[in-house]
Amino acid sequence: MAKDTMKNISQPSRKSTQVTDQTEDSDQKNLPISVYLTKPEREYIEALADRLGVARHALMQYGIRYFIAQHRAGNIEVPVETKTVNEITTP
Repeated sequence: MAKDTMKNISQPSRKSTQVTDQTEDSDQKNLPISVYLTKPEREYIEALADRLGVARHALMQYGIRYFIAQHRAGNIEVPVETKTVNEITTP
């Protein structure tokens, strides 16, 4: 992340347009998590954020919050497959 920042330091930053609402409850803090994306997925998110004039971070927050709201409403079903694995145990 630091390399990108230093490499593009002379370029203007994205607009600070906010996509998500500020956290109203001061006791509820946002906690960071990491997600691995393929190069095409990351490029798509970056291009969409640029097109919308928002930060990539704000777009990802919006996407996650939208997914959670839709899942809670029963509009999204996550396909899950159960697999059985046999392992050899040592004596």
